[in-house]
Amino acid sequence: MKFYIHTLGCKVNLYESEALAAMLINHSYIQVENETEADVIIVNTCTVTSTSDSKSKKIIRSLRKTNNKAILVAMGCYAQLNKDELSSLGVDIAVGNNNRSKIYELINEFQINKQSINLIEDSNNYVKFEELSLDKLTHHTRGFIKIQDGCRNFCTYCAIPYARGPIKSRNPESVICEIKHLVENGVKEIIISGINTGTYGQDLGNITLASLIKQIIEEVPSLYRIRLSSIELMEITDELIDVYQNYPQLARHLHIPLQGGCDNTLRRMMRKYNTLDYLNKINQIRQTLGDVAITTDYLAGFVGETEEDFNDSLEFIKTINFAGMHIFPYSRRKNTVADGLDGHLAPEVIKQRAKILQTLSKEMMNDYQSKYLGSVTECLVEQKKNGYYVGHTSNYLEVAIESENDLTNKIVKVKLETIKNNMLIGRKC
Repeated sequence: MKFYIHTLGCKVNLYESEALAAMLINHSYIQVENETEADVIIVNTCTVTSTSDSKSKKIIRSLRKTNNKAILVAMGCYAQLNKDELSSLGVDIAVGNNNRSKIYELINEFQINKQSINLIEDSNNYVKFEELSLDKLTHHTRGFIKIQDGCRNFCTYCAIPYARGPIKSRNPESVICEIKHLVENGVKEIIISGINTGTYGQDLGNITLASLIKQIIEEVPSLYRIRLSSIELMEITDELIDVYQNYPQLARHLHIPLQGGCDNTLRRMMRKYNTLDYLNKINQIRQTLGDVAITTDYLAGFVGETEEDFNDSLEFIKTINFAGMHIFPYSRRKNTVADGLDGHLAPEVIKQRAKILQTLSKEMMNDYQSKYLGSVTECLVEQKKNGYYVGHTSNYLEVAIESENDLTNKIVKVKLETIKNNMLIGRKC
């Protein structure tokens, strides 16, 4: 049996797709890169924005049309929240955000009975972490490890808590076992990921994210680098900052979503902090850890944002001076609190504000990169792209290196010489 996977969305989805691919390969399936060759097509969907919903539907329809004979499987957040639409899109097997570990058995069942299967349950019933694991990577030189699932923040704009259910943490022994296998197979950087990663251990009661990271570093001493994919401001504890201070294996980079840059907007979003809380925490991090790269997510054009709110947000962003930003134009999500609020902005206003924010983001990123011109640093090379070997430093500077030798998955000392197309160009030392 040949299978093809199409993944939309976040790093958690990437991990889940890799783990599912590994499971099928262990059952003698063959992964293919062309959907027309596949006996089974799997779409790992996303619902973080309305655009994500549209992409998920479009991809499902397109793959069904391209290969009508394949068994079509839908999983992930869009599938979870739209289970009644899936059969009309041509989906044969639907599992949402649970029962992914049963997909091999479900494919066998479908082959026998030729009847569609929908195993999507209420996400509130997803109270236990579903184990999926990897021994090696098929497409990435850096290893994403999923340690946590679910969210209970219920920000007014977000559908993810409804799609993923309550927080649930992975057993620490399972996490460390998987990391050991990946490191033995050549992985040099592990990226810790989850839906709300900083809440890791709250449901277990006897471990925290900080203590898990410490345990990983101490039990897998050959691991070169460990990085957090993202963490909410209120989950950055003194214990976690202390671990960063004492363990240089932790990447000097924190991705801390801001989402709104003024208190009026943050209140409407029902975020768990205000701008002063955010500023104070960033100052604490920088005073303790030095010039660590701080990157963020930001939602442009949220409901009720006035011109004054937007200008105040721009000034606050400049005060924080991020090393980079991911800008997402706000889009309405049905059944969220924000959808029912007054003051939705016109699409052209949202687009204009997103463009201004993207320009500011590029300026801040360029300023951060410029500080390192002329310096020598270590870079973990990930891939060859456009004639360069490309990778990242500990503080998430993207570096391109010219070389006649294959540098993929190697740790290289480079001198950072210039900036081109938002990327640092380095010379191998």
